[in-house]
Amino acid sequence: MRLKAIFLKEMILIARDKRALFLILVFPVFMLILYSYGVTFDIKNVSTAVLDYCAKPASRELLNKINSTEYLNIEYYAENYDDIYRLFLENKIVLALVIPPDFDKKIALGQKTKIQALVNGSDANTASVAMGYQAAIISSYGAELVRENIAKRGLASATGGGVIEKTRIWYNPELISINFIVPGVIAVVMMILGSVLTSTSIVREKETGTIEMLVSTPIRSQELIIGKILPYVIVSFIDIIIVIAIAHFGLKVPLKGSVSLLMFGSLLYLICALGVGLWTSNISNTVSSSQIIVMFLGLLPTVLLSGFIFPISSMPTVVQAITYAFPARYFIVVLRGIFLKGVGLDVLWPQFLFMFVYGLALLVLSIAKFKKKIG
Repeated sequence: MRLKAIFLKEMILIARDKRALFLILVFPVFMLILYSYGVTFDIKNVSTAVLDYCAKPASRELLNKINSTEYLNIEYYAENYDDIYRLFLENKIVLALVIPPDFDKKIALGQKTKIQALVNGSDANTASVAMGYQAAIISSYGAELVRENIAKRGLASATGGGVIEKTRIWYNPELISINFIVPGVIAVVMMILGSVLTSTSIVREKETGTIEMLVSTPIRSQELIIGKILPYVIVSFIDIIIVIAIAHFGLKVPLKGSVSLLMFGSLLYLICALGVGLWTSNISNTVSSSQIIVMFLGLLPTVLLSGFIFPISSMPTVVQAITYAFPARYFIVVLRGIFLKGVGLDVLWPQFLFMFVYGLALLVLSIAKFKKKIG
């Protein structure tokens, strides 16, 4: 009977915590469907730009062959190398193909012709796969040209002709994986650090019963929220400095851009992470439900939906739209841009703007929610 009484008591407590119960039942199903459908190791639709100096039927035939596959997606047609450079800096493309002016003439004469392939090495994994894709497609096209040349001449075999690709890798020429992994790890570590630290700050007051004491004092809700978050900002920012120093000096990840801009971007992202934890703490009734929400809104999207491990371009359109709601997507662009490319605010301002708006919105929502709570 005593065992039955304890069992019933715990079941009643679980049933009363509607948020925790909802998360326990829905969270696993939602995560399974979302990530099984949206997260894939297959890299497809690699964003590609083309600089076509030939602009003749021969080059257009090659581009049509490239676009007919599901692996490379020609999204931009550049007019010069400056356009390609800009697209790389803005992280809009992974691959750029440069077709020479005499491409059609050499094909007509049955001579070998070269195509330049420029690869964005800031994401070493995607870059390696993209190199393999374009090499296979161009090699296949070259083999077709050789066969056509054989048929035209009525020969049993022939040498010469075909298309050769010459690859050049930008920003991470050796494709050192640690150079693109470390920025992603920094984003994950900071999200865990920030959101977990503040996820219990208010809900702990509710569980211990001290929330009534805070409400009875003259302190304003905005003062309470800011007062709770500031100590974590200071402590976490010290951690940021340590982590970035280890990444650069210890792990030898090149830091080509502005250190002050990197610190400013890290601070904005940290406020976003702390805001996630603070908001979940505000809407939760128990520490356990707050931590589950933090994992759902903070940790898992940062790992899986930020472009850290899985390329966003390879995800379904619906999942790609969902990734825009998470600050890690933007912060990883900032980290890789400053570390590996040396870009500045003129390129990264959209990411900075989003993180600023996101962090500010979470603080405002937390203050408004607390006002409603104490009212």
